[in-house]
Amino acid sequence: MATLILLTLQGWTGDSVNVFVTTSQATTPSQSVGGFFSAVMNGGLLLIWHGMEGFLILFSAIGVLVVSLRYRRRSVKIGAAIGLVSVIVAGLGGCLFVLSGFSAPGNTMQMGGASIGAYALYFITLYYTK
Repeated sequence: MATLILLTLQGWTGDSVNVFVTTSQATTPSQSVGGFFSAVMNGGLLLIWHGMEGFLILFSAIGVLVVSLRYRRRSVKIGAAIGLVSVIVAGLGGCLFVLSGFSAPGNTMQMGGASIGAYALYFITLYYTK
């Protein structure tokens, strides 16, 4: 449930970041970890919050996978594993979007689509735990 709640909040903040946060597209950040974090830190509090939620979701998804290994049903394990992959794909889209200088709309679509997939997979996983 916590992962689903985090994904819901992430969707709201992601939409807010895409609509309301003005980012400079004039320069592309350096293609490094430092460049990524610098671009996020310069994007304002909402963008920082959105990134922190992403890390929380990643840790939560790993936790769901670890807990799912105790269930007998393969559907629970598979749902948790594919959910984690979806979270990673969404995060990768976010990283690539930031590193593009906030100018690659395909990466925002990757974030949104993968997060919807993760959302659906975690609902399915929750359903099969009963």
